[in-house]
Amino acid sequence: MIDKKNKVKKRILITARKYFFTQGYSKATMDELATELHMSKKTLYHFFRSKQLLLESVIYDFFQEFHNKINKIVKNKKNRKISLLKQFMSSLQEQISQFNSWAFEDIRKNNPTAWQMINNLEEKLINNELRKMLQEGKKEGVVRQDIDLDLMVLMILNATKSLAIPEVVSQLSYSTEEVIDMLAKIFINGISKPEKLV
Repeated sequence: MIDKKNKVKKRILITARKYFFTQGYSKATMDELATELHMSKKTLYHFFRSKQLLLESVIYDFFQEFHNKINKIVKNKKNRKISLLKQFMSSLQEQISQFNSWAFEDIRKNNPTAWQMINNLEEKLINNELRKMLQEGKKEGVVRQDIDLDLMVLMILNATKSLAIPEVVSQLSYSTEEVIDMLAKIFINGISKPEKLV
């Protein structure tokens, strides 16, 4: 019985995510969601007492999904650092691309509580994981000691987020995966050629 309830709840979250992240929170209605889910509005409200609570649950579920993916990548000891960073960036880009930029802006403008939640979860579940990964790289001597981790995190996140914007990717003659591969190499190895021994 509990498993069935969880399946229904997950189905609601996935459908609501699609609505909120593509059409915007303001435009989406519980009536539309209930229709899309082929359930009564009463049943929908049984699982989520308000549209606000549903949005908050969608946001938490979205970030938790990404966090689980990252944990799986990090725990795989076979991953080399460049592969680890590439997979991290690829997973992040994949998650962010679920957001329509207008829908993201709609949440920021019209729902300060949900926007704060997004910022908090981004810091807790994404930024911290990336910071830990880079810190581990420093300990192992893979990441330079003189590099500021907060600046590196900011650069990696902003570079990856820009790849979720179709207008940005369309300017390049590479696939998103190829761009992520190049960015990971740049972040790990830099842009200068190794000096040849004289």
